[in-house]
Order: sequence, then C-alpha cells, then structure tokens
Amino acid sequence: MDLETPVDGWYVWLAVSIVSVAIAGIAVGLPNGPPPDANRAANAIEETAGSTADASSTYDHDATEIKFDGRTVAMRNEHGTARASLTYGHVVPVMGHERLENLSAGRAFAEEYATELDRADVNAFDVFLEDVDDAYADNTGEWRTADERLRTRTVSTTPVPTVSAAVAFESVPGDQTHEGRFAYEANTDATVQILATGSNDLGQLEKSVDAGPSKRTANLGPDDLSDHSVLYFPIDVRVRVGDEIVCTETISAEQSVDALEGVPADHDTEMVPVCGSGGAAIDTPAEIPGYVRHNAATERFDVTLVDV
Repeated sequence: MDLETPVDGWYVWLAVSIVSVAIAGIAVGLPNGPPPDANRAANAIEETAGSTADASSTYDHDATEIKFDGRTVAMRNEHGTARASLTYGHVVPVMGHERLENLSAGRAFAEEYATELDRADVNAFDVFLEDVDDAYADNTGEWRTADERLRTRTVSTTPVPTVSAAVAFESVPGDQTHEGRFAYEANTDATVQILATGSNDLGQLEKSVDAGPSKRTANLGPDDLSDHSVLYFPIDVRVRVGDEIVCTETISAEQSVDALEGVPADHDTEMVPVCGSGGAAIDTPAEIPGYVRHNAATERFDVTLVDV
C-alpha cells in the first residue's frame, strides 16, 4: 500500500495557509467593539434641557471625541461614529470657556458673575450672554476631545431688572389736567423717570423717582409741568430708566378720574398701567439667541450648557 503524499499536496497546503492568513487578517482588521451610543447621550441631555432651571446630569460614555452642531450630537471612537438629534432645542457646548465650564460643573450664577452683579455700571446678563455667544461660536461644528463623562446643566440667571408703573390723572373741565399720581416699583434699585406730553405738544411733564422692590407712589403736580400750565388729553406717557424708554402708554380723558382722593396710594384698578403685568425689562438685549430661553414668570433666562 502506497502511503506517500501526492507530489501536488504541498500546493494544497500552501493554498489553505494563504487563505487562513487572509481570513485572520480580515478578522484582525474588523472592529472589536461598538461605536458610542449617541442616542443615549442625546436622551441624557434632553432630560436636563427639558426640565426646570438649574437641573443637571452626567452621562458616562466611551467616545474619544464629541461634536455638537445645532440640534445634532455626534460621537466617535476607534470603532466608529454615531449621531443623534436633539428634539428639545439647542445646547451650548462650553469647552475652553472657564466661567461657563464652572457653571456646568455646578457653580451658582450669582457666584461666578459676582463681580459684575456688584457693579452698578455693568449688566451681568450682558457679560454672561457674550460668554455664551463666544462659546457657541467656538465649539459648534467642531470635534472636541472628550473624557469619559458628558456633563449637562441648565443654568438660570439672576432676575433681569424690571420696572412696573401706572398713572392716574385727575380730569378738569376742558379735557385737561394739572395733577396726577405715579405708582411704580422695580425688582432692583433704579432711578425711574415719568415723562408725559399733552395733546398737540401742549404741556410737558417730567419727574424722577428712586424705585425699589416695594410699591411706591409720587404725586404729579404743577411743579412738574413745563411749557404749559396743564396737559391736554390724550396724554402720551413714557417711562425711562437711564437712557432707555422701557414702556409707553396713551391716556385718554375717559381713563382719567374725577378726584385723586379716590385713588388708593397703590396699584389700583383706577390707575392705568404703563409698564404692564410683570413689568418691563431694563437693559435687556432686543434680540435673544435661540439657545437662550426667557422665563417670563421669573424674569430669568435659562441656558443649557454641555461640557465633554
């Protein structure tokens, strides 16, 4: 019996070896783990972004880099890239901006911006908004190196300064007045001016008062008038804080009262609101970015910060 290996057997062995090595090479080159879970990251962010102010959360992940671009979060590692959409709204990535990183880590707004809050010539909200705008512009659409934890926090600013005001004018024959009352308050100490102009520019009234967090009133009389001894209805009323007119109203003769003695020295239905319910914001930017949310009930602004 002939047990010798066929002469062409080594060809078969060589072919099998080559195929085995090729398969092994393919196996080595295949990913041995999943890409980051971007959907879970997005859910963790939105649980905080959609909750009340000053909420925070962390999410542990295995991404080496993260990118935020509008409503999209992208995460990648050596195994691949994954993306997910944020349905609640925009967030502000704060990497590289120390003050916002401190806020995202839990520091209170009043502590981080204490210097600005203590200065009468600086609006802390304006400074905060500039910081937020810079961080959003720097990080949006850019891959940033990530550690193993994604931090999300919705930060609420201190209340924006507001002023509330109402007026009452006593009517005298001829659709005119020379006496009134001004009721006012602000959630911060502020100098408030009431300016009034009579019909056809007949008569000017100007009076300055110091407003604070309690309701106060001031009488408006002949000593506050100029250019004319009376104001003729309708009367244009403006309330000014600093250099800004924060609210206006026109008072008709029908809205006047017969005698100011019947008007309580507080906000009353007989008085006409000039700065209506909730007051008018002082020194607030006319345009607020979409990633900054105004809470009208508290006169605060909420921003969701993320740090990787």
